[in-house]
Amino acid sequence: MYDYVKQHKWAKLKVGLVITIALSIIFFAVMFAGNIEKMFDERVMIYALVDDVKGLREGAPVWFSGVEIGSVKSISVTLQRKVEVGMIIASDSLKYLKKDSLANIMTLGLLGDKYVEVTPGSVEAEGLSAGDFISGDTQIEIQDVVQTSQASIAQISNFVGMLEEILVKVDKGQGTISKFIQDPAVYNNLKEAIEELTLLIRKIEGGKGTISRLINEDSLYTDLSASAGDIRLFAKSLQESEGTLGKVVRDPELYERFLKASKSLDAFAQKLSSSKGTVHKLIADESLYENINSASEKLDRILGRIDRGEGLAGSLVKDEGLSEELRSTLKELNALIRDIKDNPNDYLQFSIF
Repeated sequence: MYDYVKQHKWAKLKVGLVITIALSIIFFAVMFAGNIEKMFDERVMIYALVDDVKGLREGAPVWFSGVEIGSVKSISVTLQRKVEVGMIIASDSLKYLKKDSLANIMTLGLLGDKYVEVTPGSVEAEGLSAGDFISGDTQIEIQDVVQTSQASIAQISNFVGMLEEILVKVDKGQGTISKFIQDPAVYNNLKEAIEELTLLIRKIEGGKGTISRLINEDSLYTDLSASAGDIRLFAKSLQESEGTLGKVVRDPELYERFLKASKSLDAFAQKLSSSKGTVHKLIADESLYENINSASEKLDRILGRIDRGEGLAGSLVKDEGLSEELRSTLKELNALIRDIKDNPNDYLQFSIF
């Protein structure tokens, strides 16, 4: 009897175990339909640093090129005011990721759940390893667009208000724009200016005046072309010549000499401005100018008297008779001196007794 009860209980236990295993299999099949084989794949952790996760939750999917490769494992705030997002992904997906890959936080639709989209990165970058960090970014959401739109609408409203004020002033005849619109004199002046401009253009087209000749005649272009050719020939001859001008252009030693000369001249000017010598007094002393001016005035008066024939010098300059007498006297004096030199005994006799 005891054995029968024991066998009966064991049969019930086996039925319960079979039913439990069957229900577990059904549950896993429903929950992980199509992904059961991925439950046993090797997985690794990578991390992303973002400024704002925008409501991203743990367990959110991680996609790469539209394929789910993992999920968000952890979300924490760092001391650098960044949000660290830990993602557990399939190890075989690391071969597609690079160190410059980006983890973009995206939204399913406009108001759907968040997920992470990892970009492949550049080809030349180093491959990503388990435990590495990548940069992250957040997609612009509808709230950001609404806030920006509100600011734009406010600015448009302010612009419309300003435009309305301007239109009111124009309608009342205030300001320059209103005068341009309402004053017929402006139209008349513009009309006259257009007519004068039309006449000027007709004159230019008719070949009258300097401007027309500059525009219509080819001789100016020919002359300019010839001048340009002459300039090129002159520049070429200057480069090939060995004369002074060529040396001035090409010889750096001459430039150094000019530079030294300018420095010496500058030093001399500074020394002259700070010295107290004769040259400085000639430049800076006003009394010297006054003395020279006074002396020139006196010399001018003396020359004026001589020119008017006043005094002995004026008589010698103006009186030709006196000049002739003086010349005659000088000739006789010279003849007397020569005669004394030739015949000194006739003029000089000495006697003791």
